[in-house]
Amino acid sequence: MTPAEKPFIHMLKTPLCNYLYDVNTNMFVEVDENTYHYLLEIEQQDCTQEPAGNARIRQNIDSLRAKGFLSANHPKEIRHSHTDLMPYHLNENIRQIALQVTQQCNFRCSYCVYCSGDFESQRDHSSKRMPLETALAAVDFFAARCGNQEMPAIAFYGGEPLLEFPLIQKVVEYAEKKLYGKRLTFAVTTNASLLTPEIAEFFTKHNFRTTISLDGTPETHDRSRRFASTGEGSFDIIRQNLETVTQRFPDFMFSFNTVIDPRYSCDSLHELFSQGELFRDAYVTSNLIDDKFSVEKTVPGEIFLQQDRRHAFKSYLALLDKYDRKNVSRVSYISLSGSFRRLLTNMKPTVSLPEVVAPGGPCIAGERRLLVSTEGNLYPCERVSETSEAMKIGNLWDGFDLVKIDNILNVAQTTSEDCKNCWAFRHCTLCCSNSDNCGKLSAELRRSQCKGVRAYVEDSFKDYLWMKEFGVPYDALSEEV
Repeated sequence: MTPAEKPFIHMLKTPLCNYLYDVNTNMFVEVDENTYHYLLEIEQQDCTQEPAGNARIRQNIDSLRAKGFLSANHPKEIRHSHTDLMPYHLNENIRQIALQVTQQCNFRCSYCVYCSGDFESQRDHSSKRMPLETALAAVDFFAARCGNQEMPAIAFYGGEPLLEFPLIQKVVEYAEKKLYGKRLTFAVTTNASLLTPEIAEFFTKHNFRTTISLDGTPETHDRSRRFASTGEGSFDIIRQNLETVTQRFPDFMFSFNTVIDPRYSCDSLHELFSQGELFRDAYVTSNLIDDKFSVEKTVPGEIFLQQDRRHAFKSYLALLDKYDRKNVSRVSYISLSGSFRRLLTNMKPTVSLPEVVAPGGPCIAGERRLLVSTEGNLYPCERVSETSEAMKIGNLWDGFDLVKIDNILNVAQTTSEDCKNCWAFRHCTLCCSNSDNCGKLSAELRRSQCKGVRAYVEDSFKDYLWMKEFGVPYDALSEEV
């Protein structure tokens, strides 16, 4: 078998079945044990000779090929399909703009990328504030470029955005006039230490989605999230503020986001969101500490891994209706069901890979969530480094830098040959931030993360297949939890 004839596949096993993942069709096919090992050897060998196979295996292979599987087709060029339409999307389709209304924060969280210390590739907290003129110019910029969006959104970002609540009020009033006729929504992520009934009333009146950062029980939360002025923990004031606000405004809608430190136990975090009126029914998203820009990496501890696996296993059982949802961590269940929804979105069958295509991961920089800094500079989103020249994609007055955005969108061209031959091509999660090495897009940095991505994709595939074998109603996973 020559390299040109080698099928573009990946072989997988679950406890019950053997599968072929066909990259070209983006489909899984169950195969018997002998066919599995035959194809596994083909996948793993150097393409010099086909392994010997009996007549039954050959019949199975011929049948798979007749059904359109086992194609040796690979992409011939790495280029994002939206490249040519990029200017159009940036002029008509921007979905959300995030205004960095301040770089100051009244907290000093131990893992924050904006705190001095290990995060050498990010800015520090500063006293910079967004002038009203810049904020209104950002709304004008957005209004001129969201024409195709029925529900455009404006988010407020910091630092701690509630430090600039008067500015937020003025921006909201201006935006509602500027975007009159649109179903405009607003969003804010806050530490809630400055949340008052008056602010909650304003947010309720103006269709805000409020996300509150809370990392668990008082002991867990206060370990990392402390006031800058005193060094004291912040859990009690957050809970007190929420209790006051919800008593006066029962319709105030909010959710939680929790940052998990995998060096410690996570049981108390899961327990918090299963008790009390404030937390029991709340929607909560979670993520591990982002050490992307940190010199020191956060290594999960054994206690965390054991507890996390136990909570995940209970969530799997709940999805199978084998365990009472009431006894399952909401944090774990929401995270698991969200992972399934993302995978299902990417599992659309196709006839073949196009000749010119790009792997999953990159998006049109700024289309989904354009970040505007206090100074009016533009960045793809808040997850990139603001100190990186490669990530600064323009400003409010000169517009977009289309060359930089093209480079970001087609960042996979830096690892073109690797991508063309990677079975996880369609489900890759690497975006521009994973290639940003001190202001330059680095092929070496991107390539160093490929092994981890493939391991993640394979685990996701196995979870998907395992749950499918047990009859999980995947339509239910497309709904919010």
